[in-house]
Amino acid sequence: MKNDGTLPLTADKRANKKIYAEAFLKNAKHAADSTAALRKELADTCTLVDDPAQADFALLFVSPSSGEYFNATPGYLELDICEDKTVCNVDANGKPMDDTHTETTLHGGKRLTEIAASVHANGGKVITNVNITLAWQLGNVEPLCDVLLAGFDTYRSATLDVIFGCFAPTGKLPLTLPRGDAVLAVNADGVCISPNDVPGYDKDRYMPDSLKDENGKAYAYRDAAGNYYEYGFGLGG
Repeated sequence: MKNDGTLPLTADKRANKKIYAEAFLKNAKHAADSTAALRKELADTCTLVDDPAQADFALLFVSPSSGEYFNATPGYLELDICEDKTVCNVDANGKPMDDTHTETTLHGGKRLTEIAASVHANGGKVITNVNITLAWQLGNVEPLCDVLLAGFDTYRSATLDVIFGCFAPTGKLPLTLPRGDAVLAVNADGVCISPNDVPGYDKDRYMPDSLKDENGKAYAYRDAAGNYYEYGFGLGG
């Protein structure tokens, strides 16, 4: 979805360069296991470092998760990529309460800022792949990245083939990613500001004018370059 020219990270670009690699998931153990597998997969073709401050490139695989199967959550489904975020509880009628709880969709998510700062201070680049299992809010991730890729439960090996230039990707977003909490807000009666029965690509028709930008758009996430992460955005093919 976003590439400042860093990709493809071909063998000649990786020559004599150091790479920091880490996988992030909701579950800490799963994240550690996935990181170990990722580093093992890269070991034969990359020079890996344990400290992002020493890295020329960071490869970050971000796989958030919200809610739990067969278990009710005390609040609304959280779409923010977050760690220990304070959110309201919801009563049996779907209305927000004064009581709160914390939500984590990505264990170690707060470290993303620290990792990106360390890599950038070394003159390096941050390459992040987000697994789009839901319409995630990207505000805690996209601004940190020089390259942002979207996967859809894609095999890690296939994503690495794209990163390393073994395969030229194509594809467009099949959904719209929301701008942030403001366009997902729920009022005291439990009514969402963006109608739940309207698909993301059409929500702007029903959004308040106060939330719309100069292009009449409110719902979709917009990056600093002006790209809207909405249905149909991406690479041609």
